[in-house]
Amino acid sequence: MLEIKDLWKGYDKNPVIKGVDITVDRGEIHGLIGENSAGKTTLIKCAAGIYMADKGEVLFDGEAVFDNPKVKERIGYVADYSEYISFYNVRRMVKMYEIFYPLFNTEKFNEFNEIFKLPVNRRIYALSKGQRMRLAFMLETCKEPDYLILDEPTSGLDPIAKTRFFELLINEVEQRDMGVLISSHNLEGLERICDYVTMLKAGEVERQMSMEDMKEELTKLNVVFEGGAGKALYEMPEILSLSNVGSIYTLVVRGFDEGLINKLKKNGASLVEPVDISLEELFVVLNESRGDYNE
Repeated sequence: MLEIKDLWKGYDKNPVIKGVDITVDRGEIHGLIGENSAGKTTLIKCAAGIYMADKGEVLFDGEAVFDNPKVKERIGYVADYSEYISFYNVRRMVKMYEIFYPLFNTEKFNEFNEIFKLPVNRRIYALSKGQRMRLAFMLETCKEPDYLILDEPTSGLDPIAKTRFFELLINEVEQRDMGVLISSHNLEGLERICDYVTMLKAGEVERQMSMEDMKEELTKLNVVFEGGAGKALYEMPEILSLSNVGSIYTLVVRGFDEGLINKLKKNGASLVEPVDISLEELFVVLNESRGDYNE
């Protein structure tokens, strides 16, 4: 089990992470989302044992992660911009991992590279950002870690590479019961793979729940007002977001139930139809409903 317990971290006495608690079990994918500057990268680096917490702790099976090389062998970490020895080529980096990580699976690396097709004789400084991200994922996953911590791992990847990345990640979780903590702005990708999601706001946990529960918190509706909606619709407190094309109004509401259906029909709705809401839509609506979202 990977545990983040009452974690605080700041810079120059300004707190960035404020009392965060997250637990990630084996075989679970836990997504971390939030606006820019919400503290995601700082939290990820604390979880990976790169930063020392000001208060609180990060534990792997009850042992501290920070300053613990034995524990760090069991945790893979993919940064948003991975730094390697730039004049090494890919083949030499693999050899270095074989030396430092006894469980490193070279055969798996080669299998991954049949998919990602990195030029193994090319020096790392000559790789594109997307190629460096693929390399980092391959190296860290082939350490055969119990947990994999990823910060914006799809940055720089083209759509095909993103799809293959998520496929390989899910396969590792299913086959090895690996736990994953992943931060990403690619909410569509997270929605497909995550079991749980933590939403950060200004360094604090704003919401933390299963993906299923998070999507049930708000409901998206297609509502038909054949003669157009009246003013009363725009004043309903349950409605967080509203748009329309002709007579079809798309609403995102909190507290959807039979009572709200009756209320909408009383105000002229001829049809009320719940539809799927995406994680990205949910995130945007929650930010806009606070009235504090800045471009």
